[in-house]
Amino acid sequence: MAVNIRDVAAGLLFVAIGLFFALDSLFNLRIGQAFSMGPGYFPLIMGGVLVALGVAIAAKSVGQLSVPIGRIPWRGLGLIMAAIIYFAASVRALGFAPAVAGSTFLASLSSGRMSLVAAIITTAVLTLFCALVFVVALGLPYPLLARWITGV
Repeated sequence: MAVNIRDVAAGLLFVAIGLFFALDSLFNLRIGQAFSMGPGYFPLIMGGVLVALGVAIAAKSVGQLSVPIGRIPWRGLGLIMAAIIYFAASVRALGFAPAVAGSTFLASLSSGRMSLVAAIITTAVLTLFCALVFVVALGLPYPLLARWITGV
């Protein structure tokens, strides 16, 4: 029986991540109900969706020819992880806009196909969009710029 190893590996990764978040929210957070959602409701639902997607991806691989996993893009993986860590470390210290800008720029550089000019344009557009949606429209309690930057 032929099985596509790449799809099985991807499906198992989805299942593992989904189970982690679903079980963590189930055992450590209040779930609530659909009309009165607790902090664990959304992670539980998303974990279940990830598990279902993982099972579907792995099941789809049965009967397909195996494709080797191939080279792992370490540059992209490292820059995406650096973008996430940068955002988490700088959102309170620098403010929302510099955190989004820095993480977007790092994530943009993870692709070898994106030019520096395109990365800068993407960073500017996405930072403006996120600031308008999350801080202005949704009213998240993050300052656009930190106090020590603005002096206010």
